[in-house]
Amino acid sequence: MSFLTKAPLSLARATITSLSSKEPASSTGKMASNTRQNVTWVEGVRGVASFWVVVTHLCRAWDYSLWSPRDNENATPQLLQLPFLRLPWQGRIGVTMFAFLTGYVCAIKPLRQAKSGNVPAALETLGKSAFRRPPRLIMPATIALIIAWFFAQIGAFEVAHRSDSHWLRRSVPVNIGGLDTEIPRLIRNFQGAWSGANNEYDDHQWALLPLLQGAFLIYVLLFATVFMKFRMRLFTCCTLFLWYWMRTSPEKETFECQFIYGVILCDIGSEKTFRDMINSRPKARRVATALLIIIGWYVACYPGEHWEWATWSVQLKNIGDWIIPQGAASYPKRFTAIGWDLMVTGIWLSPTLQTIFSNKLFMWVGRNSFAVYLTHGTVLKVGLARLIYGFSTTPYSVEQPKDGQGEAIEHWIPRSTNWFVWALAIPTFFVVEYTIAHLWTTYVDSYCAKATKWLEDMMFEKDEDEKHGVATMA
Repeated sequence: MSFLTKAPLSLARATITSLSSKEPASSTGKMASNTRQNVTWVEGVRGVASFWVVVTHLCRAWDYSLWSPRDNENATPQLLQLPFLRLPWQGRIGVTMFAFLTGYVCAIKPLRQAKSGNVPAALETLGKSAFRRPPRLIMPATIALIIAWFFAQIGAFEVAHRSDSHWLRRSVPVNIGGLDTEIPRLIRNFQGAWSGANNEYDDHQWALLPLLQGAFLIYVLLFATVFMKFRMRLFTCCTLFLWYWMRTSPEKETFECQFIYGVILCDIGSEKTFRDMINSRPKARRVATALLIIIGWYVACYPGEHWEWATWSVQLKNIGDWIIPQGAASYPKRFTAIGWDLMVTGIWLSPTLQTIFSNKLFMWVGRNSFAVYLTHGTVLKVGLARLIYGFSTTPYSVEQPKDGQGEAIEHWIPRSTNWFVWALAIPTFFVVEYTIAHLWTTYVDSYCAKATKWLEDMMFEKDEDEKHGVATMA
């Protein structure tokens, strides 16, 4: 994040802050709630998304069974395999959330300017936002890549590579050579990360390219519809959403549909007539909010593996056959998209939930969400792996075949079976991770923002007021 937003992205944070500070204040809080939409909740939801991404990777590493509705066809489900409880652990939804938030945030300012009659300012915003997006994503991601590359050179991933976790073994770099091979390998991975290939040093960066491409999809969509009337723009966006939904290519429901749905909700929410209608029906709004979130949460729990092992997931599969296009690449991701769209619509309708997600804790977590997305993989595979497996690879051994035929048997480092180790290691990991993320946001991300601003000042023409140093009101 958007990731992830992603993007899970710090540029969105600046947009939210500027909008919340520049909106004209009403004479009373009640009037303010009726005349403009709250946008700060987006930051809090982004923080939840990044936290769920981290939790998902913990489960991938050490309890992949949570992705199924039960351990086997005849087993009793674990507590965290049951509907509703399984959602944070089974993955998928975090990146979907990042994609929606990217669409929502990218649309806020240009739509507000266009609806106020200042279309030239909206076009200028789109142009400058399109310029800022690549460096604000690529620069911090590249720094995170170089850090992961450095740890690989000093053997910091070896414990994870020799561990009994299949996911850890396949997600860390292997066959580390000398600098004569590793420096070109770093360059190839940088190129591959932004052209669709796997990143060997930090595979969690896979979502950044689709999020970057999605931002430009949004910019083009808004540029093409900025002169349209509200209803015609809404019709265009809905048509494009359905077109992407009916495509069976991988990830369309995770990225393109979410980008566009974010624009749709942002556009509708900025209509005063709609907000007045919703605010005048508080009881109906509360009922709709509750139903949307409950149904959406349930639908998003569709298992990533072995849906046929539980009655509830079989029922969802039968419903999905009617609304998911035949031949879709991933049923689980389709259900995640449907569930999240229902859930976020409920949040979007609820001033109470928006207020909760706008509190200091959620805002702090959201402010550091991009940093968490970029750094958690390295912290997990270097630091947490050592807390769980120890600091030595000595327990790892290879048993050679006695007859000289067949393949050697590798005996991986076993994970700790002491519950106290886990009870200490997991909270320690989160404390260290969010401390690093806070420092990253404070220093690394701020320097990347300054570098982007320098590039912008160097490459863009200044308007007449800026050339003459005239102070302007935002």
